[in-house]
Amino acid sequence: MEGYGQYCPVALGAEVFAQRWTPIILRNLMVGCVHFGQILDGAPGLGRSVLSQRLRQLERDGVVERRRSGRRTSYHLTAAGTELADVCLALGAWAARWRDVQPEHHDPYLVLWMLARLVDRTQLDRTRVVVRFELTDGSVPGTYWVVAGAPETEVCATDPGYVEDGVVVTDARWLVLWHTGRVDLGHAQRAGGMAVTGPPWLVRTLARWGRLSPFADVSRAG
Repeated sequence: MEGYGQYCPVALGAEVFAQRWTPIILRNLMVGCVHFGQILDGAPGLGRSVLSQRLRQLERDGVVERRRSGRRTSYHLTAAGTELADVCLALGAWAARWRDVQPEHHDPYLVLWMLARLVDRTQLDRTRVVVRFELTDGSVPGTYWVVAGAPETEVCATDPGYVEDGVVVTDARWLVLWHTGRVDLGHAQRAGGMAVTGPPWLVRTLARWGRLSPFADVSRAG
């Protein structure tokens, strides 16, 4: 990216932050992605070569640190990167207040992927919690499994083979509303937007999961 050629800190910061995909990469690192594939999984549409270029540039800018452990490479925010991630949060809070989510933004996979990254495994009611999400709006694929717990929390588009603790029937729109904190689980159930089949402890767990977004408490403008 060509620089602005200005001394202004806004311009200097934008030269790092305002490149396409950079805020998304920072967001994914911020929620705990450390490996190349993990970062890529949370950025549908981002190509491998572009991700490689962006990570190299972020290293040169002192925002990301590359570490090696055996044959594995991991990526971590530096102190500067951690501060820049706060800019991501501020941007997200602004958008949650002022921007509307459009139907083309209703990506159920990304919703569940982000949800999985935010789940605190130490706060689960079971060693492993498995929830099947059935989408009724023609989304492809129409079924996902969230597997929360050891060894990590993941989203599967094929049956992971574990015993299911419950099933959520919904559509992508209600999934977004629930994850972003616009509606709580109880309201979604009463309105017919989400139907949960499972024991009471799972319903309580899902109610907590619907408040995990860092922007769930942001009040809408107007």
